[in-house]
Amino acid sequence: MQLRPLNPEELAVAYETDLKEAFPPAELKPLSAMTEMMARGVYEALALYEGEEGPLGYVLLWKHVDGKFLLIDYLCVPAGRRNGGLGAALLRTLFDRCSPETVFIAESEAPTGEADEMILRRLAFYRRNGAETIGYDTALFGVHYKTIAWCRAGLPPEEEILQKHREIYLERFAGSRHENMIQVPLRPGEKPVERTDWTED
Repeated sequence: MQLRPLNPEELAVAYETDLKEAFPPAELKPLSAMTEMMARGVYEALALYEGEEGPLGYVLLWKHVDGKFLLIDYLCVPAGRRNGGLGAALLRTLFDRCSPETVFIAESEAPTGEADEMILRRLAFYRRNGAETIGYDTALFGVHYKTIAWCRAGLPPEEEILQKHREIYLERFAGSRHENMIQVPLRPGEKPVERTDWTED
């Protein structure tokens, strides 16, 4: 299996089919935001292929300017291909593609106490695949997330992960009308802002 970059046209097809099916509007940023960041070199969309078969899944990465820290923005296996190990294959192939020193950060929706089965299954999937839970949560556009991370060479201090995590978002949102919707970290006792869909400024 291998990961191949998607161009903006290929990403648009994936977005309208598989990504919209997999993610609710409050968690899916606009396609225009993705392609704009791709043009600036801070975002990459990859698809998993095996031979001529594919795409078998997608991983979308939001890059810190230092190139060492990568936010796994979306991990998606198409509906008809789920529960066959492709999510784990996506992560393995991604990690093998990058330097052992690369730090991968991800956000997985936090349990709320209601209808948590899928949320807990997703967190369990990440833990089975080597994710370490970081000691701070986040909230993005009103959705509360647990923070998880991987690094084959060993994770750096949590303070550094938090700083780089914040800087990834600040590169896009500092000074924008959406800045207050990015709560990285979500401090103890702090509540997420009212949930709203991702929109462009």
